[in-house]
Amino acid sequence: MSNKTLLALQDKFAYIPIFARLLNEPDEVLSLSSGYKLTPNDFPERFHKILFTTINELYHEGVSKIGKFEINAYLLKGFTNQHRIYKDNGGDEYVDRVMELNEPDNFDYHYNRVKKFSLLRHYTEVGIDISDIYDVDVFELKDEEEQSERFNKLTIVDIVKHIDSKIIDIKSEFLIEKEGVGSHLSENIRDIFFKKTLALSYGANLTSGYLNTASRGARLRKLYCISGNSGSGKTRSLLAHILNMCVTDIYTDGKWVKTNNKGRGLFISTELEEEEIKIPAVCFIADVEEEKVHNNDLTDDEIKRLKHAFKVLEQTPVWFEELFDFDDDDIEHEIEKHVNKNGVQYIGFDYMHSTLKMFDSLAKQGARNLQEHQVLRIMSIRLKNICNRYNVWIGTSTQLNDTWKQGALDQSALEGSKSIVNKLDLGAIQIPLTTQDEALFDEIKKTANLGFHLQPTHTINIYKNRGNKWKLIRIWVHFNLGTLRMTDLFVTNYKGEVISDITPTMVEQFLEVDENEETVVFNIYAEDKEEIMAIIKEANSYQDEGCIGDLFGG
Repeated sequence: MSNKTLLALQDKFAYIPIFARLLNEPDEVLSLSSGYKLTPNDFPERFHKILFTTINELYHEGVSKIGKFEINAYLLKGFTNQHRIYKDNGGDEYVDRVMELNEPDNFDYHYNRVKKFSLLRHYTEVGIDISDIYDVDVFELKDEEEQSERFNKLTIVDIVKHIDSKIIDIKSEFLIEKEGVGSHLSENIRDIFFKKTLALSYGANLTSGYLNTASRGARLRKLYCISGNSGSGKTRSLLAHILNMCVTDIYTDGKWVKTNNKGRGLFISTELEEEEIKIPAVCFIADVEEEKVHNNDLTDDEIKRLKHAFKVLEQTPVWFEELFDFDDDDIEHEIEKHVNKNGVQYIGFDYMHSTLKMFDSLAKQGARNLQEHQVLRIMSIRLKNICNRYNVWIGTSTQLNDTWKQGALDQSALEGSKSIVNKLDLGAIQIPLTTQDEALFDEIKKTANLGFHLQPTHTINIYKNRGNKWKLIRIWVHFNLGTLRMTDLFVTNYKGEVISDITPTMVEQFLEVDENEETVVFNIYAEDKEEIMAIIKEANSYQDEGCIGDLFGG
């Protein structure tokens, strides 16, 4: 990159109030407590660089007010070349002029402008194209004014995010795991408790009010897994959760209502195609049975509602991705991309299962003879790390084995791996009513005043609920698979006894207190990398010849 281009990425007019403040009130800019951070690299031309460096050195030598006399005296002590450049550029006259123009009220504006140009120069020096942010080759006055107006509105964070969003498109399998950081356990404890008093630590609305009560909603940095048997509606309920957090308008009780939802979501499908996700999404918004769409059996009112639902969905900040053959890096790549580009915080990953690419990827890392439960264990570690690294909520699911039919409604019923439970913040099983459940419901109706007319269709059985008191409970719901609408009915414990002291919670406009913000974050990534390597080492010790991992070498 030419020096001419770098010199064009600056605003010399912004230097005037910067140097005015530096000369008149150096302590307000250069002290550690000032909140500002200027360096010689913020000034690409040698004259300004020399002037700043001299002022900075004089300040740290104890000079409280700096003028041309102090500057000349400092440079003449042994910096002959720098003094010559200072004099050749009219240094004394420049200092006299800027000292008369000290305007503290405008300092922050000019400071931020200087730092933004410094950032652009840095990106340019390492070969990153920044012309879509600031093009030095714009010569038309109108274009230059429009560019300057756009640039003034940008913050440092805006620029960094924009560049990151461009880079993210070429990042995939070459991501470097970031080491976690730590602190003393007491650090920020007062702030944590103060924030807790400001708002309830609830996340976004899930579709069940009872599930909201039990889990405190979809909270950032949390991993929820609601498993289900084939046909139980686990994909549809996960999609409904994401929509319920993000959709701004919904048809209910015969009218369109505002939801006040503020969520931004991403739904990743590993089996179902676009049509199988997007049609149910529109039916959820419009409260129209999907079967009527497929049979072309819609009333005029339903057609009108669906057309309105199209507009609602177009304005809803939810994105969709298909990952039919993937590894853990692919999952993180898609999430990182949408976090950076679209600001998503609520992610539905449908669902946890092994793939050939995953075995291949792990084989390239040295793993041989991996078994299904080990692959899923590694995936759960990565998903939980993604929650923490990107400050997102992830909802996912697994298949069930046949033990649920015998009443096993805990981690032992998970297909392939009950060991994934260690990383879950919420673990639950969603199943249709069994014959035993129907008999239990008949008994409950005889003794309990339930006060509803709907028949339960499913139960959500919570076997793990980190940090919350409601565990080993069964939420009985009516779940309409055609509209994705879920209605709470009642709650029992695992013994079949009705729990009367739990009430559904619907957060009208969720305000989540991020309990991990600026607080202790233990060395989870380093520890989990060690755990993954231990799993691989264990797999490599196996002698079984029938493992899927054998297909990929070793």
